[in-house]
Amino acid sequence: MQLYVIPAPLSRETPYWVYPALLPTLSPLKHFFVEKTARSRSWLAQLGLSLEGVTLYEYQAQLQDWPEEAYQATFGAGVPIGLLSEAGLAGVADPGASVVLRAHSMGYTVIPLAGPSSITLALAGSGMRGDAFTFWGYPPLDKKQRRSFLQQVCHQAKVHTQILMESPARNTSLLQELISLAPVGLLLCVAHHLTAEQGFIRTQPVSAWQGYTLPKAPTLFLLGR
Repeated sequence: MQLYVIPAPLSRETPYWVYPALLPTLSPLKHFFVEKTARSRSWLAQLGLSLEGVTLYEYQAQLQDWPEEAYQATFGAGVPIGLLSEAGLAGVADPGASVVLRAHSMGYTVIPLAGPSSITLALAGSGMRGDAFTFWGYPPLDKKQRRSFLQQVCHQAKVHTQILMESPARNTSLLQELISLAPVGLLLCVAHHLTAEQGFIRTQPVSAWQGYTLPKAPTLFLLGR
């Protein structure tokens, strides 16, 4: 039996990378673990998938997992399953690892389907070292912990590429913090709203970012040489 890890668009505006080849693979599936029901339903419909008889099991933030009933209804029944996050690939900076781990424990074949991941797209477009990098996710909110964490990130960026993300409302704040803490000689790449028409990837010396204001949209920050 199979678990398919399904790519989802990074941007709602321009799903130009959509692969029609997904439809034949996904058409037989009737059970999907999803991060957000509404968006996943819309995306599957855009692919041309009939949703008649399809069940979507939504991620529960308070559990930091899917309900056990979802696992029993799928893995317990031995049916093929799809796994879908809100954007990009499930399990990569998004919920999904627990489903994949359950699949392995139940003897399922796990099949990740090709599609965009903001982390790899940003890294590939940054010009920074791609053979050794660390993805940290979100920095702490506590001011003291946050400063210490960002200092550590800046220090390690001298050796290999560091990748961070932040909530859209705090994009500019994080940008200014990195400008103030990063040592001379480091490069900073901002990968903003990838695959959207107004998105961009730009790498330049940290100091050259002074005075920039970033719009409120998903953004990755890469530090390195």
